[in-house]
Amino acid sequence: MTLKPSASWAQVNVTLKPSRSAPNTANNFTVTFDAAELAGATVNFALFSLFPPTFKGQANGMRTDIAEALQEIGPAFFRFPGGNNLEGQTVATRWQWNTTVGPLTIRPGRIGDWGYANTDGLGLLEYLLWIEAMGMQSIMAVWSGYALEGTNLAENELAPYIEQAKQQIEFVVGDTSTEAGALRASLGRPEPFELNFVEIGNEDFFAAQTYPYRWRDFVGNLSASFPDIRFIATTDAWTPLLDPVPQSYDVHVYQTPSWFAENSFYYDAFERNGTTYFEGEYAAISTNANDIFGTPADGRLTFPTMAGSAGEAAFMTGLERNSDIVFAASYAPLLALFSLNRGDEYLPSTLPSADGTLFWSVARRTSPREVIIKISNTAATPAPIAFQLPFAVQSSGTAQVLSGAQNASNTPETPDLVVPKTSTIGTGKSFNFTAGGFSVNVLTVPLA
Repeated sequence: MTLKPSASWAQVNVTLKPSRSAPNTANNFTVTFDAAELAGATVNFALFSLFPPTFKGQANGMRTDIAEALQEIGPAFFRFPGGNNLEGQTVATRWQWNTTVGPLTIRPGRIGDWGYANTDGLGLLEYLLWIEAMGMQSIMAVWSGYALEGTNLAENELAPYIEQAKQQIEFVVGDTSTEAGALRASLGRPEPFELNFVEIGNEDFFAAQTYPYRWRDFVGNLSASFPDIRFIATTDAWTPLLDPVPQSYDVHVYQTPSWFAENSFYYDAFERNGTTYFEGEYAAISTNANDIFGTPADGRLTFPTMAGSAGEAAFMTGLERNSDIVFAASYAPLLALFSLNRGDEYLPSTLPSADGTLFWSVARRTSPREVIIKISNTAATPAPIAFQLPFAVQSSGTAQVLSGAQNASNTPETPDLVVPKTSTIGTGKSFNFTAGGFSVNVLTVPLA
């Protein structure tokens, strides 16, 4: 291509059509020039970006392979812009919505929270358009005065950050008569987006001493402008006591496989007082309860294990049983098995033993008409289980089974060591099933 000398920046777009697939990721993207043509000249570059076709062709959209993989698990919601990504290591490097919208050339980027630069090329508008294209609900977080290195803003410093949070929400739901809504319209989206949930901060149990006034001031101001939005607190549930009383809490748990199995009944004792819970992050990441975030030599899991998956699934049966107060859950390796087999109605059943190793939940789905039974066996020994159903079902159903050795993991070297296997099983109003050792089982039984 031919470029003309200019005193200003010029954007150049080129479509590349590779003739073959790269065998690995060790590749270089190079730009070469005719040295004779450029002799004596200076060429400046900024914002190199090489990107494949995007999901549904959205401008500056998601990678198709990643978006389609997520779409296949049937997600109902998306929490963004993340946890630590929101907070920033410092106040200056926090996520700020207004620096993530508009042309990529004006997005300054920042130092990320995990040791690399964050360009914010994936910004607020891209999140919203992708969420809408996927048919998900938004759970959006706003920065609330705490950064990861320990900064807690004083109450008299909060006003500009509350205003920034208000503008962030207004960008999502405001009409074009508002400043932020008009900005959204200028970027090609005049219609507001749907937004029902807003989190105030992330993991503020790390700054619980200041969260009461931060929660009060943020929610007090934001709820006055957006009365229909449900605001979610991010401290430990009910510690400290907050005013106004939170409508919802975001609960995060990183623990051992055995902790998850032992806490399948975690929410059963919670009061039914109108407050709901979002299990926003949870995973079995270590075998050492005394050093959860330690090194692999000290028990930290390099990859998820089958024992961890069975423990998480046991915990998830408790989330389903308590779905009257647990309205959403995310972040576990078993999302596909549970997410694609969601029921519309939880069905009471004989409860598993809280200190046992076999856990289950039963739900009914209206379309298609079927009963969904999820079973987790957190022990090495196979466990038989007998079902007595109070309604007519068909004589056969389907079992999706994930099982393996206690420490079996899918890794880059063994990506398919543990995979779900599907089979047909005999069913009826009375039938038996044996859950293999360290297994997660999803039984679907069509209604008669």
